[in-house]
Amino acid sequence: MRVLRRILAMCEPAWELLRRGMILSCVLLFCAFMLLVDAGRYSVDSHATYMLARELAQAPQWVLLLSVLGGGMIEERRLGSRR
Repeated sequence: MRVLRRILAMCEPAWELLRRGMILSCVLLFCAFMLLVDAGRYSVDSHATYMLARELAQAPQWVLLLSVLGGGMIEERRLGSRR
C-alpha cells in the first residue's frame, strides 16, 4: 500500500518520464513481434531479422530501468528542494 501511495504522489515530470518509458517499451516489443511475424521460419536468410527482433525484445528492460531511475532521481530532487 505504501508503494501505491508513493506512485500516486509522483510529481508530473517523473510520472511523464515513467509513462513515456512504458510507451517506448511497448512500441519496441510490438516491433520485435512484427519482425518475427514477417520473418517466418528460422533460416539462414532470416537470421539477421531474428537477431534484430531479439535485440528489440531485450531493449525495453533497459528503457524501463532508465526511466524508473530517472523518475526516482527527479523525485529525490523534488523532495530535497522542499526541505
